Amino acid sequence: MGTARRIVLGLAAALLLGGGIAGGDWAASAWLQGAPRTVSQPLVVAGDLGIRTIPKIVEMASPAVVKVTTLTTAAEAPSLGPFAPFLPRLETPEVRQGIGSGFVFDSRGDILTNAHVVQGASHIAVQLSGVRAAFAAQVVGVDSLTDLAVLRLKTPRKLPILPLAPPSPPAIGSFAIAIGSPYGLTHTVTLGVVSAEGRPLQIGSRRYKNLLQTDAAINPGNSGGPLLNLQGQVIGINTAVAAQAQGIGFAIPISTVREVLPQLLGRGFVLRPWLGVSVRDLTPDLYNAEATQAEGAVVVRVYAGTPAARSGIREGDVIVGLDGRPTACAADLTDDLVSRAVGSRVQVAIIRDGRSVTLPVTLIARPRSVSTGGNP
Repeated sequence: MGTARRIVLGLAAALLLGGGIAGGDWAASAWLQGAPRTVSQPLVVAGDLGIRTIPKIVEMASPAVVKVTTLTTAAEAPSLGPFAPFLPRLETPEVRQGIGSGFVFDSRGDILTNAHVVQGASHIAVQLSGVRAAFAAQVVGVDSLTDLAVLRLKTPRKLPILPLAPPSPPAIGSFAIAIGSPYGLTHTVTLGVVSAEGRPLQIGSRRYKNLLQTDAAINPGNSGGPLLNLQGQVIGINTAVAAQAQGIGFAIPISTVREVLPQLLGRGFVLRPWLGVSVRDLTPDLYNAEATQAEGAVVVRVYAGTPAARSGIREGDVIVGLDGRPTACAADLTDDLVSRAVGSRVQVAIIRDGRSVTLPVTLIARPRSVSTGGNP
């Protein structure tokens, strides 16, 4: 591919569906050629609208983009909502094959992708360009709240990488280049613009609150792949698409990636505070004791031995605020708690049987066994 030799790693669906990855490791013939490359300098030429710039970016970036293939038992496979994550599957009675994308951000073999791409997978393989083998990948860290995951390959040579953009959001209307494996078609390139930022999105129990929106064409299989600017830097990780619309896709902004990446690499998960309850939005069928009470988060479960249980919070209580900051719904409570430190002390305002009560609670670290959805 021009001045750069592309690196490929082949992964046959037949091998995966047969129950494993060929060799389970690097084949004897697999040897990556050339030194690692990165797009470190701006490639935009003054007055150039992209006719020469975009192909150059694609040439430099593509070797660092990977295809991620997984095997998941039918019972473990996550369900898809109306805003579908990019995770198509070929099904058998025993297993499901998932297809996603990712990119190398560290030449030692570290790869960023989506958590939902690898969720529940018993086998994960990564395909690069130029090598005829299927390579097993190890999960280094997963954070379901931000839908991010880090994988690692054991490589005999350093890999090409993609640099992360600065944390500041890209300008609305600026060019965006998506590279990934829609429907298994590796290294597919599409071009669009950044349509909006800060978009919220709900997919089942997974809630996003700060996504980039783009009209670069993205489809099932693109999930986890990079969204690039005209400097060849990653501005987002393609994550979801509005299934009933055209030109409406979403990406996790690089600012979110930068926030959680050190913890994913260091401890394998993100340490977050936990109150110890499950909550739902206040609705008339859940709370009728106070006719004037219109907003809040209803406690539907209190976990034994947690800060909430020790402080006296009960099922049926309506949480209406933390430290004087109002809580209008369950999402407000989750967002407020995420911004706090483990070990911090908060004053939880509740409505119980029509009376206002304030209870002091000291937050602990959320156990990894507890799901994030609806469990602040």
